[in-house]
Amino acid sequence: MIGNNLLAWSLQITVLVAVAGLSALALRLRVPGARLLYWQVALLASLALPLVRPWKHAVVTAADSISAVTIIKTAHVPAHRGLPLEQVLLGLLAAGILARGIWLAAGFWRLRQYRKQSRRLALRNGAALRLSEAVSSPVTFGAFRPVVLLPAHFPELAPAVQEAILCHELLHVRRLDWLFTVGEEIVRAVFWFHPAIWWLLAEIGLAREQEVDRQVVASTHLREQYVDALLAIAGGRPQPDLALASLFLRKRHLKHRVVSILKEVRMSKTRLVSSFAAALGVLAAACWLATATFPLMAAPQVAPDAPDASNSNVIRVFAPAGVRLEAQRNTVLVQARVGDNGNVVDAQVMDGPDELRKAALLTVLSSRRPVGEAARTEQISVVFEPEAGPLKAINITGATEQTRADLIARLPVHEGDMLGPQQVAEVTRIARDYGLGVVSVRLMAQGERALAIGPAPAHIRIGGTVQAVKLLVKPAPVYPPLAKQAAVEGVVKLQALIGKDGTIENLSVISGHPLLVPSALEAVQRWVYEPTLLNGAPVGVETEIDVNYTLAK
Repeated sequence: MIGNNLLAWSLQITVLVAVAGLSALALRLRVPGARLLYWQVALLASLALPLVRPWKHAVVTAADSISAVTIIKTAHVPAHRGLPLEQVLLGLLAAGILARGIWLAAGFWRLRQYRKQSRRLALRNGAALRLSEAVSSPVTFGAFRPVVLLPAHFPELAPAVQEAILCHELLHVRRLDWLFTVGEEIVRAVFWFHPAIWWLLAEIGLAREQEVDRQVVASTHLREQYVDALLAIAGGRPQPDLALASLFLRKRHLKHRVVSILKEVRMSKTRLVSSFAAALGVLAAACWLATATFPLMAAPQVAPDAPDASNSNVIRVFAPAGVRLEAQRNTVLVQARVGDNGNVVDAQVMDGPDELRKAALLTVLSSRRPVGEAARTEQISVVFEPEAGPLKAINITGATEQTRADLIARLPVHEGDMLGPQQVAEVTRIARDYGLGVVSVRLMAQGERALAIGPAPAHIRIGGTVQAVKLLVKPAPVYPPLAKQAAVEGVVKLQALIGKDGTIENLSVISGHPLLVPSALEAVQRWVYEPTLLNGAPVGVETEIDVNYTLAK
């Protein structure tokens, strides 16, 4: 989930930054101060995107103590080896953040060394002016004890150029730009992988320098001298990479800054306010669009109307092979008729996804309910689980001590291991070698599992409606001539025992007209059903069969 949310957030940022760039271009937002504020708002919006709208919740049902369940069918999935892709990507992300963090720490240490190795020049407006052999361009850093490192040849520059440079650096100090720079570099370290964030931070840096340039020219009226200072610094030796400091000049900004100084873009106050407001409106719409297109997913939430997990009428099973579960579509509601001995006599699905109904019916019909004083009707919620959980206990019945010891030694899982569909399938296969065909899983508190292995039943009872859909061969009964002459109609109800191979092993009559019964018995005896599987093994089935006889009108 973390990996998916990071991807969604990254896509949200990409959409937002793209829309922000296009809107700034379309609205001609060219005043440096307005552009700086706009890009800073875009950055804050990118970071705040997870707060724009509520995260989507995957709804699940809480599970504390749940009755025993039988695994109907499990997928044979190859064992996964190695780390999941999501963990690998998260590891790379963390490694990149750590590397950038180390690089930033090295930058702080380098600035400290430069300060130690520099010599004091003067103190002006609360900032220490120092000369350094290590820098070729003025460098400003520090918030409470700001320092301006000047290149060693600074005293040799013309007084007007010196004044322009000092005015620029002291403006950075007054504006507390170093704090903003440090914050932006921390964001860059966290999103080191995201090109849209890098582009946005570059635009913020350029707009900040252009705004300071504009203020310097407005206060000193030394436009030409200021441009000369930029060009003079640009002609020096390459500047070391000091991302944590406000540099007088980054050469990649030189062309844009010189053009901005010479052209001096102006906008009327009305146009500036309207363009800025429109740009913010587009930005807000982009936030809403991005979060709607790529929503973030919250941790699973317990549905208030979900089945009570502590209720014995909730059964949890692993999903059948090939079925992909969806949030809020993993529960099937089954109505069952339960005899006084706890056996399920018949069942029908009341509600639930089509792809899970058959498995839910088989689960309920093969389960045993609490013994009651009389037959009753229950509503049972069958909740399908996709995930594995820790194995708490293993219970084996119907086997000798020696068989039990041999079986436990061969099992692929032991107490404390993770138990999932794949492991249950392997346990079932091994259990059959010992004549034990029933493998059930009981879900316990904290998501723990208890594994039960026992003898396979000779047959299970399934309702006639459910079994009818598995009919493969169905010769039609012949309407008895005597019954036709006597205009006899009705239903012959038969009790059938279907073998593991799907053929009829035994038939008995429950009810029906004597003239119709022989024909029904003769036809049904030749019916063939699809074999019924319990834990992946064929099992006999007890069911009721209705044969209808109706005369044409």
